[in-house]
Order: sequence, then structure tokens, then C-alpha cells
Amino acid sequence: MGIYDLAKKEFEKHYDSLLTIQENKPKKQGAITKPVWQTIVENEPCRISQKQLNPSASGDTTNENYLTTLFCSPSVDVKAGSRILITDIHGVTKKYKRSSEGFSSYHTHQEVVIVRDVVV
Repeated sequence: MGIYDLAKKEFEKHYDSLLTIQENKPKKQGAITKPVWQTIVENEPCRISQKQLNPSASGDTTNENYLTTLFCSPSVDVKAGSRILITDIHGVTKKYKRSSEGFSSYHTHQEVVIVRDVVV
């Protein structure tokens, strides 16, 4: 086992959530082809991190902006336009959409900036 394998194993000890990736792929239903969300990856260990971008002053209208980063194995292929579901240690699942290319130059992990998919 090389040093990168040991480092990856150590990094993955911090994963406390599960990742599901869905892609919108065409599916033929009778004579019609419709796009359907299909699960590509399921229950992949991961971790997310949030950083507040601009803290709102007290009394101002609340407009919280966060930079959310997904950390997962570099072997996971997260494509643009993917739907990402993260289930945390409490069993709560939140839906995100992909907003950046994964940065997988690290041997231990990749980082993907994601955006919360909130319906208003």
C-alpha cells in the first residue's frame, strides 16, 4: 500500500454522509422518448462543507449565501447537470444540483462545488 492509499484511507475516515448521483437520460416510453432521472451512483461515502460568503447584518433582509463543497472519492464521476442527493448522519436528505467541474487532481479526494436545489 502506497503513501497515497494511506492518505486516501485517512481522508475517507471523515466522510459522514452518503451521496447519490442521478443523471437525466433519455428513455423510450412507447413511441416517445422522454428524459428521465436515473440513479448512476448510490450510497457513496462523502462529506460536505459550507462556508458563508456574505454574512447578513442584523436587521437586514436575510439573504444567506453559502459556498457548498462536496468531497468524495476521485473515482466518482460527477457530470455537469447531475442531480445530487446527500443523506447526512441524521438521515436527512437534501437535493443539490451540480455547478462546477470536479477538481480531482488530488490523489485522496475530489472537490465539487454544488448548489442547493430549492423550490420557492
